[in-house]
Amino acid sequence: QLLRLFRIIDWKMVKKREEKKENYISKTEGNMATVGIDLGTTNSLVSVWTDEGVKLIPNSFGEFLTPSIVNISNGEVTVGKIAQERLITDPENTFKEFKRHMGTKKEYWLKNRLKAYNAEDLSALVLRQLKLDAENYLGESVEEAIISVPAYFNDKQRNATRKAGRLAGFRVERLINEPSAAAMAHRLGDMSRPSTYFIFDFGGGTLDVSIVEAFENIVEIQAVAGDNMLGGKNFNEAIAMDFCKKNNLDPGYLSLESKAVILRQAELCKIELTTNNESKRIIRIEDKEYTMEMTNQELINISAQIFVRMTKPIQRAINDGEIDLSEIDEVILVGGSSKMPVVHHYINSLFESEVISDENPDEVVALGAGVVTGIKSRDLGIKDMILSDICPFTLGIKLINNKMSPIIERNSILPCSKSNIYNTVSDMQDMITVAIYQGEELKADQNLLLKTFDFPVKPKPAGESVINVKFTYDINGIFDIEVKSLTDDNQMSERIISKELKENEANIEARIKELEKLKIPLEELNENKLLIERGERLYVEASSSQKVIIVQVLDQFKAALESQKQNKIRKEYIRTASVLSKMENMLFHFSDFDADFWNQDFDNENEYEDN
Repeated sequence: QLLRLFRIIDWKMVKKREEKKENYISKTEGNMATVGIDLGTTNSLVSVWTDEGVKLIPNSFGEFLTPSIVNISNGEVTVGKIAQERLITDPENTFKEFKRHMGTKKEYWLKNRLKAYNAEDLSALVLRQLKLDAENYLGESVEEAIISVPAYFNDKQRNATRKAGRLAGFRVERLINEPSAAAMAHRLGDMSRPSTYFIFDFGGGTLDVSIVEAFENIVEIQAVAGDNMLGGKNFNEAIAMDFCKKNNLDPGYLSLESKAVILRQAELCKIELTTNNESKRIIRIEDKEYTMEMTNQELINISAQIFVRMTKPIQRAINDGEIDLSEIDEVILVGGSSKMPVVHHYINSLFESEVISDENPDEVVALGAGVVTGIKSRDLGIKDMILSDICPFTLGIKLINNKMSPIIERNSILPCSKSNIYNTVSDMQDMITVAIYQGEELKADQNLLLKTFDFPVKPKPAGESVINVKFTYDINGIFDIEVKSLTDDNQMSERIISKELKENEANIEARIKELEKLKIPLEELNENKLLIERGERLYVEASSSQKVIIVQVLDQFKAALESQKQNKIRKEYIRTASVLSKMENMLFHFSDFDADFWNQDFDNENEYEDN
């Protein structure tokens, strides 16, 4: 099997472009492709609409899921599986879960402290890799992307996502809410009857829930809610903290490498509990062995606060949708973390209706984004499908007493345009400060401030100068503000997002050039690099006797690479992969007594073909 895999690796670069041109190019000649992207906290995916329907695009490893992990070292950037291995071997230059900090000022510093990146930069590097994978696969340029975002992303987070797409070389005219994308993918598979769906989208780092009405070719979002800081990551952390508590380990005194090992094993424990009712792992930390044990029941016991947090957005969406539980036809679980039995069990306990988990729930959002690219391109097979989305947050302005005055209420159907009238509160007042906020709090300053500006008015007695404030919010998340005086000819209009992008265009161009300096490894070297990174990661977790073996096989493989002889490289690749696979399977139960096992004769190539 390993020999067969290696031959596929050898041939895939030669065959790839011809196959993709024949099977997947659906655009008219001369046009550039548009792709749909699920930019996830844990994994990202890219899709395209073709003559055969929506298709997921594999990365250079032939996989649809690309880990949203970035390593930056020596002027070179690696994204995905190779970077994932470096979470343990190079944790100070490897970054993940940065989606949670989109639209904030959080900085991610390299080990040498000479350079820092923000969440937009790191997301752009992930998007750039997806763009490269798509172009290699399709055999044509990819210019535009429709990117999914959590429904509960605020305006700053959405703007940051657009900017990340721009930095990656995409034109991003449309963002789509993740549960809306999931609803589109689900509806496309079954348009036979009117249905009310409850979409529970639980990913690696965020939770979104939506109530969806679907009839014929129309998908209407009725209500959304969510928690942008709740996801599968929280279960990983709960398992890791439980492990430290049971083994009297203080996380404050652990090295970055040790913390990375514990979190990785906690994630593997969580994944194992998806198919088994219990998991037992032996973890080596600083030459000591510890046991990590967990059952699904124990996971429920230590995760009470996580489930409580899940309940709040569910209740909010149902209240906003003004719907009874009995009216929900299907509860659809979306997102990789929804595969966890404890999550499925919990959701099943809340709802009366059927709970459906897709076979590949971590792919549904990307498929839905691909469906929207088909609608946008007016593809004959899907152009008549209609998605009606809503505004996830209330938009309003601050009154003199710090109260929030809503203009566009949350869950208003997009596009929408609404206005309110306001007047001066002091005699001879010559200016009205318009402070625009987004959020649900009664006190305006407890919400998110989007913009503030002063609007001049003619000095008059209090209450006689009157203005009309109009908000317009479209399906693409473009927010327009128009202020007019009703007592004179003065008026002002502003488009928040487009103006910010225009003002920052020079900065964006400079940032693009800066990110382009980071080199991406050649695709054909990825498999070899991944194997080496895998071995180096195993080295960190291994015992002293195991480390000797890992060093030996890696040195022999590196020597083969230096020889540039393909037959030798192929042979050593198979040998190294075989040893590392056996090492990983037996890593936590290996002893010096078994050392002779690793000294088998790997020189007979027929042996691999038989195996």
